[in-house]
Amino acid sequence: MKSLPINIEKIILKLTDENGIADLLNSSTIYLVGGFIRDSFLGKKPKDVDIIVKGLSVNEIKNILTPHGRVDIVGESFSVVKYKPAGWKDDIDVALPRIDKKTGEGHKGFEVISNKNISIEEDLKRRDLTINSFCVNIETKDIIDPFNGLKDLQNKILRATDKSAYIEDPLRIMRTIGFASRFDFNIEKSTLKLMKDNAHLVKEISGERILEEFEKVITKGNTQVALQLLHKTGVDIALFDKEMLHYDEGFDYLDTVSFYYMLGLIGDVDPYNFYMKRLRGKSEIGKAIKVLDNLITKWSQLKEDEDKKYLVFNSIKIAPEIINSTLNPPGVDNIILEMRLNKIPMAKGDVQANGEDIMALFGITKGEKVGKILERMYRDALMNRFNWRDRQTTLEYISNLKM
Repeated sequence: MKSLPINIEKIILKLTDENGIADLLNSSTIYLVGGFIRDSFLGKKPKDVDIIVKGLSVNEIKNILTPHGRVDIVGESFSVVKYKPAGWKDDIDVALPRIDKKTGEGHKGFEVISNKNISIEEDLKRRDLTINSFCVNIETKDIIDPFNGLKDLQNKILRATDKSAYIEDPLRIMRTIGFASRFDFNIEKSTLKLMKDNAHLVKEISGERILEEFEKVITKGNTQVALQLLHKTGVDIALFDKEMLHYDEGFDYLDTVSFYYMLGLIGDVDPYNFYMKRLRGKSEIGKAIKVLDNLITKWSQLKEDEDKKYLVFNSIKIAPEIINSTLNPPGVDNIILEMRLNKIPMAKGDVQANGEDIMALFGITKGEKVGKILERMYRDALMNRFNWRDRQTTLEYISNLKM
């Protein structure tokens, strides 16, 4: 028997010591599946714990676990039990073996069937890639690996577990791109052909699901690899109705705003509209994409340090996310560093006066004049023409302004 990574040994010990799981073991077979065992064999720190319980119904599992912790039934057809044992920090996902049954055309044309009579091998076959299609029996510690996923994992290969199931759900094309970017694995030749032949089906996937896969790339993977594979597989045509521009380097590990901005540019579409309308993205990120575009467009037109600092100041005021953008023009990061070191103000609140102070000092109401005075105050603060950290000095400075 192949030795198991220490993380798997530890979680098996913890699971078998837990009263609810121990009670399940008395009348079922339990398998540790998913990312936990994959990441453990890769030497990475695993997170979520997923188990398959063979031999019991969902209601039987619920009844056994309820006395030992919080239990919620969720998932497709309510086939997954979220179990949080007393004293545990995180949930355990407990599921029955599942298979996919084709019911119609398209990526939504199938249903998930879950019951205690399905074998663990059938459940593993429905999974996307062989590196996700092996499991460990937590009682015997045997590795069940009918598709040689462990060998592919060791050889850094991404291979479709079942070719027919793979193309029935085109989201798997996006997931494979994500895994390649995260693990720096090669996509096996026939699997890559499957992706190319069926890339057009990505059009059917909702923006929210595509966005979810892109977010995993941004937070866990190499964005350069993902962008290259969008082009290599033809997914770019499904996303943009045309081939995207192709670059071999320069876009590694982009932050969220920079990734979606660059994705739109090289796809020859408006980055904001693509992110918000096609991907159904978050409004604050959409706003930041617009601000980044404005910053990049205007930067080269500005000559004076004051104008550049004021542009950065206003950009951060509207969209703080651009602070970490890897696409900021040369010179922007130096200004942001000054702000971080408190050498110049980063936010309106850093300057010890506001619009209400101006209205009180000048006896005016809100309007264009107040806005002009505020702009002058912030510009002078950014150039350190007065002590903007001290309120009394700031008020005296405002009082002497000639507007």
